[in-house]
Amino acid sequence: MISFQKSVVLFFAFALVVLMLESASATSISFRAIAKRGKKPKPISDTNTTVGFTPVHIENGVWIGDTKGDCTFYSIGLGACGTYNTDAEMVYAMNWEMFDQGTPAGNPNNNPNCGTFAEVSRKVGNIVKKVIVKCVDRCHGCQFGDVDLSSTAFNQLGHPDEGRFKVDVKFLGSNVPVASPTP
Repeated sequence: MISFQKSVVLFFAFALVVLMLESASATSISFRAIAKRGKKPKPISDTNTTVGFTPVHIENGVWIGDTKGDCTFYSIGLGACGTYNTDAEMVYAMNWEMFDQGTPAGNPNNNPNCGTFAEVSRKVGNIVKKVIVKCVDRCHGCQFGDVDLSSTAFNQLGHPDEGRFKVDVKFLGSNVPVASPTP
């Protein structure tokens, strides 16, 4: 016969396993995109001579300027900025190397990059595809310059089967270009 103490321990161990399995099945992550992330070093500064290119830099804790990186997608939810977003929104996760530099006292909810915008673009043939996305999260698997987009934003630049592709990223801060009304 099992003692009362042993049965309590077994009960809590079983409950813990059930909770871990439930949370693992409730989490929907795009494993294709994560699996394609490589650990390759990236230069912090670019030597791009394109007209209008401003090297990425920090102004008052906020990243501004242009860089290049890889683009992936993930399932959006509660982000490091403390807001809950959905895959239908035009949002992104900033790479950890850039994001963490602006996190005050270890609290990502107060990161000044939260709520700022970036223009992510990709040239496909003779067509340049662009999206404007809002920073709501931190991407731990991304390298400097990389962005992890919502599936809605990613699908405007490419196909989910690609999983990852090269992009140009222009960090805009809180300055979002407003589209001109069509005549």
